[in-house]
Amino acid sequence: MKKINGSVGQKGTNVPSDVKLIKTLLNRVKYKSTENKLIVTGQVGNNLIDRIKLFQKDFVKINNPNGLIEPGDKTFKKLNESSDEVKIGTHLTFSTKGINLLQDVEQLELKPYDDHTGEEVSEWVDGATIGYGHYILKNEWDLYKDGITKIQSVALFKKDLQPFITTVKTKVRSDITQNEFDALVILAFNIGVGGFSSSSVLKLVNSPLANTPYQSIEDAWKAWNKSEGKIMNGLIKRRQCEWDIYSKAVYKRW
Repeated sequence: MKKINGSVGQKGTNVPSDVKLIKTLLNRVKYKSTENKLIVTGQVGNNLIDRIKLFQKDFVKINNPNGLIEPGDKTFKKLNESSDEVKIGTHLTFSTKGINLLQDVEQLELKPYDDHTGEEVSEWVDGATIGYGHYILKNEWDLYKDGITKIQSVALFKKDLQPFITTVKTKVRSDITQNEFDALVILAFNIGVGGFSSSSVLKLVNSPLANTPYQSIEDAWKAWNKSEGKIMNGLIKRRQCEWDIYSKAVYKRW
């Protein structure tokens, strides 16, 4: 069971580390209605107080919730129990909804093209791509120079996905939901295994109290908006799409 040192919520002592823990636990609870994720910072606002009251009403069955959690009280004990019901990331795999969304984002191209320009290419270039975002290595060029079929593209896509699924399975050590797992795989697919493994996103997912340059997972996530040092509108939209999956379970391309 997790522990807090002081009260959190309305008129609480609200030590930042306690506040972050409570927000993290509340974010793992499965509500009857769809609730937006709380931004995991050490600050207390109306959103947190309202979420505590909602939890007290729906899960602890308190008729007049006070929006305050005390160490060891009924609300805190129930919150620990409820958050423990969420599946651990390593037990999850990439869902059909996640696969369909990523295919929609990457878009199918049966002929080789330059990922930097979007133009078809007749000889290998750095950035040569085919199928659902498969980067063609120089020694693979002869395999793909004349194009591939849709069936071949799907098989190649599934093969390409495996390292990213495995990375999320092995690197994420906290309890996450299916939509969170899917979003992390989609992010990793875009920023690479190395980028994901060393990212502030992963650090904050594993520990909301991790020391990073960012105040929240969302800030760390959306910082991946540059290509060759330049902010790209397409990456801004892609990060928002991924964040909507992670925080709201909304699978929708921009």
